[in-house]
Amino acid sequence: MKNKTLVIFGIATYILSVFAYAEDLEGNYVAPSILILVSAIATIVFTIMATIRIWGTRKIIAILFLTSSAITLVFTMPLVRGIYTLLFIWILIILWSMTKREKLVNNFRNKSGFSDEEFSLVQGDLEKGDHEVALQKIVAVQEHHKKKFKDATGIDAKDIIPEIGKEISWADIVNYVFRVFEFDRNGTTVNESNKVIAKSRFQPYGYLFVESPILNNRVKLPIIHRDDFLLAASVFDEPKLINLVESEEFIVTYSPKFLGPKGLSGSPHHVLHYAIVPNGTLDHYYSVNNDIHMAKPEPNKLFGPFVYEGEIKVQINSEP
Repeated sequence: MKNKTLVIFGIATYILSVFAYAEDLEGNYVAPSILILVSAIATIVFTIMATIRIWGTRKIIAILFLTSSAITLVFTMPLVRGIYTLLFIWILIILWSMTKREKLVNNFRNKSGFSDEEFSLVQGDLEKGDHEVALQKIVAVQEHHKKKFKDATGIDAKDIIPEIGKEISWADIVNYVFRVFEFDRNGTTVNESNKVIAKSRFQPYGYLFVESPILNNRVKLPIIHRDDFLLAASVFDEPKLINLVESEEFIVTYSPKFLGPKGLSGSPHHVLHYAIVPNGTLDHYYSVNNDIHMAKPEPNKLFGPFVYEGEIKVQINSEP
């Protein structure tokens, strides 16, 4: 049973219990005995399934819920029912959050090109904490698919650099973090007055060539806002900063202030956020907590609060 189905089953179970344990003015149950029995069985089934589902990540809450459920089957005082209800709602919230994560993971799986069997093997290793083994399997699967593509087309996949906004949707990269390894100015210049002069009004100001554990290949990230171009140029034009880029990691994330249709920015504010962090930070970020950030990115952990107005700058985060 999927998490979403389990949430629906839990809600139905709770509604059924409300009707089953309704009392008259004398404190007697008014529902038929068969309804009370069905309600009790449904509650036990939901309790067991929910406890098993969250045991790995929420063990204490699972124990409290299991204990509360057992007590409620014996004692029906208002205080006991109240505590049970609070824990029940908490369990539903946890299961629903797991549903959202499940959807994101499935979306990632579908776009990764992995078969169900390949993805299950990798996910099993990650759940056991065998990140190195999982990484080796991911690399092996990627190399296998690249070889199949080369055999079929004669083109080496390593020579293909997809572009965000064309081969890859902007919506697919919102809040994901990338490592910058090259800056293409695309003919754009900055004059003495710090005015950005683009080569063409119909092309991006420039491109960042980026990579990330969430992608199979390096990709081109268009710079579509003048302030984002100025920030990137300030790093690559400053000797001290470019030295940091070479010895540390220069990372970027796409996160508009207001998100419009298809992942496009819904405001005139800049959309790229930059930071220089210690070498190895990006790989660590994507590997913690069973690779949670691959499904649910939290870029603020690396960039701090996003700034859209006033002074915007490249963050230097020595302890992310």
